[in-house]
Amino acid sequence: MSSIRVEDDVLERKILEPDPGLVKSLGTHHTIESAIADLIDNSIDASATRVLVRFDTDHGQPIGLRIVDDGRGMDGPQADEAMRLGRQREYSNQDQGHFGIGLKAASFSHADTLTLATRPASGKTHCRRLRRNDVQRDYGCDVIDPATVRDGLQAMLERIGGTTGTVVHWADTRFPQTSHAGLTHWLEETKTRLRLHLGLIYHRLLDSRRLRIDLDVFDIAQGRAGIPEPITPIDPFGHRATAIDSYPRTLTATIGRRSVDLTCHILPTKLSGPEFRLYGRDGAEFQGFYLYRSDRLLQAGGWNHVTASHKDRALARVVIDDFGAVADLIRLNPEKSGVLFTHEFQTAIAHAVHDHRGVQSTFTDYLTHAESVLTESRRRQHRRRPMAEPSKGLHEEVRRVIRAEVPLRVEEGPVEIRWNSMAPEKFFELDRAARVINLNKQYRTALTGGNTGLSDAPLVKTLMFLLTEDLFKGSVWGPRDKDLLEVWSAILAAAIRAESRYRDNGSR
Repeated sequence: MSSIRVEDDVLERKILEPDPGLVKSLGTHHTIESAIADLIDNSIDASATRVLVRFDTDHGQPIGLRIVDDGRGMDGPQADEAMRLGRQREYSNQDQGHFGIGLKAASFSHADTLTLATRPASGKTHCRRLRRNDVQRDYGCDVIDPATVRDGLQAMLERIGGTTGTVVHWADTRFPQTSHAGLTHWLEETKTRLRLHLGLIYHRLLDSRRLRIDLDVFDIAQGRAGIPEPITPIDPFGHRATAIDSYPRTLTATIGRRSVDLTCHILPTKLSGPEFRLYGRDGAEFQGFYLYRSDRLLQAGGWNHVTASHKDRALARVVIDDFGAVADLIRLNPEKSGVLFTHEFQTAIAHAVHDHRGVQSTFTDYLTHAESVLTESRRRQHRRRPMAEPSKGLHEEVRRVIRAEVPLRVEEGPVEIRWNSMAPEKFFELDRAARVINLNKQYRTALTGGNTGLSDAPLVKTLMFLLTEDLFKGSVWGPRDKDLLEVWSAILAAAIRAESRYRDNGSR
C-alpha cells in the first residue's frame, strides 16, 4: 500500500459548493467592537484617512449603524466582489483584510441586512445589499438603484469631508430592546467600549494623524446628529519613563536564517492611566506580546505559551513590529481577536538574546528584571484608603478606573448620583439612607450643554463623588458633617450661578 501514489486512487474530481447555511455561523465570535474594527480595517485598506461610526436611533432605540469612510471607493465589479462570501485576492502583509469574509461576518454578527454604497473617483454611485435570509438560501445579492442612495451617500461623505468613499449600513440590527433608560445605558456603555478598543488598536494611526475616527449618534425622529466624539489614541507604551535605564531592550529571536526583533519594555511601577489599565481593567492582565501589522495592533498582551502570566510580570510588555517576518509563524483568527504562535516561533522567542558589547542577556533575564522591579516596589508601597463603591450616574469609564485603582468599601453598598429638583440656593443634597448624591436638576443644562444622558456631566459628577463619598461611612452624621454639607452646597450653587452668567454674557 505504501508504494501507491494518492493520485492513482482518484476516479474523478468534484467541485462542492459551500452550503448557503454556512452564513448562520458567520460572525458568531464577534463583539460589536471587533466587528466595527473589522469594517474600519477595510476602510484603511481603501486608503481612508477619515472614518465616522454612527449609531442610528429612533425614539432612543438604537436601530442601525453606519461606517462611513473617505477611501477610494469601489466600482461596480469591486462592489460585487466585496459582497462575495470568501472572496480571494492577493493580500500583502500590509493589508488588514486576509480572509475575504470580514465585511459579511462583521455585519451579520449584529444585523440581518447589510447595504454597501460607494463612490470611486469616476463619481458613479454603486450600491449592493445582502440580506441574511437571502444569503442563507442562495447567496443572492441585490443591486440597488443608485438614484435611491446618491443623495444620502453624498451627505454622509460631506460629513467627513470626502469626495470618494464608502458607507456600510447595518439595518434590522439585533441591538437590545429594553426601556429608554436601559437603552441609554447600553448605548453609553457601547460607545465607551468602542472608544477604549478603537483608541487602543489604532493608536499609532490616530496619534500620527494618518487616521481620524469619529463617533456620533443620529436621531431619526429629529433628523439630526449629535456632536461627533473623536476617538483618542491609547498607547500601551505611552509612558515617558522606564523602570530600568537599559530598557526598552531589543532581543533577537532567530529562526533559521531569519531574525525577529522583540522590543522588551518594563513599565514604570506607578502607572495608573488608560495606557496601563487597558479597557479600564487591571494592567497586569495585559502583560505579554503586542503584535502590530502596518501599525494596527493585532494582539494586546498574552504570552502565547512562551511563558506563563504571573502577577509579578505585570510590567512586562514586548513589541513585535515586523509582521512580514512572522506572517508564516503565526495564525490569526478571522475576528483578529486571537493569535497563535507556532512551536518553532515560541522556541525561538524563549531563546532570544540581547548582545551589548559582547555581554548577552536572555529572554529569561528580561522576565527576571521585570519581576524584580515590581517586587521591590511592593515593599515600598502604601495601601490606598478604601473608597465607596460607585454606581449609576457616574460614567462607566470612571467607575472602571476607581475599581481598578482603589479598594472599595463594598460591604456598605454602592453610591448613586442622580439629578433631582431642589431649591436654587442648593447645588446638591445627600440622601444617606438611599446612598444617593442628588444634584440640582435646574443646573443640568448649564453643566451639560443640553447633551444629557444617564452618565452626563462626568467631570462634575466625579468631583462630587470624590468630595462626598467619605461621608457615606458610618451610621449617622454629626452636627459638624451637616454644617459642612450645607456650606459646600451653598458655595457650589453660587459658583454655578456665576458660571451661568459668564456663559450668557461673556466674561466681564
